[in-house]
Amino acid sequence: MTNASADPHELVRLGRFAEAVPAFEQRYAQALSNFGEIYPATLTAANDLGFAHIMAGQPMAAVGILARTLAGRRHISGERNRETLTVMVNLAQALIGADQATVAIEYLERASHLCREVLGPADPMTLTAENNLAETYVATLRVAEGQTLHEHVLAVRSQILGADHRDTLTSGHNLASAYEAGGDYPRAIELLQETIASLERALGPDHVDTLSTRNNLATLYHTAGRYPEAIALHERTWADRERVLGEAHMHTLNSANNLAVAYFDAGRNNDGLAVFERAQAICQGSLPPDHPTRRNFEANLRAARETASGGSKR
Repeated sequence: MTNASADPHELVRLGRFAEAVPAFEQRYAQALSNFGEIYPATLTAANDLGFAHIMAGQPMAAVGILARTLAGRRHISGERNRETLTVMVNLAQALIGADQATVAIEYLERASHLCREVLGPADPMTLTAENNLAETYVATLRVAEGQTLHEHVLAVRSQILGADHRDTLTSGHNLASAYEAGGDYPRAIELLQETIASLERALGPDHVDTLSTRNNLATLYHTAGRYPEAIALHERTWADRERVLGEAHMHTLNSANNLAVAYFDAGRNNDGLAVFERAQAICQGSLPPDHPTRRNFEANLRAARETASGGSKR
């Protein structure tokens, strides 16, 4: 249970989003009682609550709160206002999570346009809105538009923040994903390689973001048919995640699964089977029988044994 005096912003910073939601709810209820609904402090508390719902994986709950908050902000401040634009961007993020990407794009296009006019093209809020819009373009198969916008955001962030800044690295990763979505594997691979080098400088080789990006590069090698490179990098990432996060961490098990699949696709069935068997043993010792990851490995192991014994291809 969350302590009533816990600072919800600190809980968000620590990634404890499910605990932050009731703390923000309490703050919002207090502001509503003290000031009424259409008041700056209440609207700020409502935006914070909506954002916490998004981060806690509750986008439907966030949509209603943020839609009302946006209407309130427009009423007291107008659209050409940083707080209003912040709510607009957050509402779009909630709509994306709620599978309403078409509506989200309308808000993000409006927010991006207003942010450029009101805050300037280099303002962090402008770049966040444009990044989110580019991501949504790619997700809705408007890949070329997403690539162009991601290229713009990456260029501006690199110039202003430097190559090793966290936001710049995020843009590099997002652009690589956009290139991959468009089938441009060489450019995607080159950009991920550059991003990993920057992550290692900025955060270290064992940081979770570095390991995640390395896993993504290995997966991209696999998709591009570069199996030896994929296998070598998956082997390294699995070993590093096991050392840093523990053998039963979900990221570690994900690396094991990716490596096993790469082995099988490269024709190294016995090696793939050995990885699946070890991962399944770890799942049996650390996860309940009905856990989705454990059940997934059980199914993969059955299929792997059939393949390794000369049965049908998985």
